[in-house]
Amino acid sequence: MLKEETLRTDLMSLEPKEFYMKYIMKSNNWYFSDYLHVSQSEIVDKMDYFKEIVSSNFGINFHNVQIVGSAKMGFSLSPKKLLRPFHDEVPGTPSSDIDIAIISERLYQKFWSELRDIKGLWHNRYYYNHLTESIFRGYINEGDLQKISGINEEWDDLVRPINVLLQDELGFIHPITYRLYRSWDDLQEYQLIAISKAKNSLEEG
Repeated sequence: MLKEETLRTDLMSLEPKEFYMKYIMKSNNWYFSDYLHVSQSEIVDKMDYFKEIVSSNFGINFHNVQIVGSAKMGFSLSPKKLLRPFHDEVPGTPSSDIDIAIISERLYQKFWSELRDIKGLWHNRYYYNHLTESIFRGYINEGDLQKISGINEEWDDLVRPINVLLQDELGFIHPITYRLYRSWDDLQEYQLIAISKAKNSLEEG
């Protein structure tokens, strides 16, 4: 089990790219090993089955699926929740999410094209500022797609059967959220920025 102090030490001592490779890209997965208590003899098969479910339903390469965030490490790197452990729902605080990165230029371009064609959307300052920032950096948040009529139904139809299978077949019990990335380079850049911000927060005390 990964300890907070170990994570804190590595955040302070490793370069962001080194931390990214060690904690995001390598196959260790906190949610499978420490929350679901999948045995070491089964964990590779279970994680492969997870990727099979997600990739086949999205119609993407098996390897273009990655759990990130606190479900991957057991602790959050978000500035507002820095090093907060992954947790179940408690009174006044919702449970942690299982964050899944989907790397697919096809899906990214598909939903970006649909967003671009919605009349009036870009006159809304919130959407203009929020979406243009994410699009510029090569990703689209599920939460943004769910706020837009028409696209939200399409997105929900896409992910609903995936979420049901992950719950029924693998025992996922926490909310599942997705982010579409244009490429692995865009995922890496997003994660390196988050790691750098977390590192800076620790250094500033």
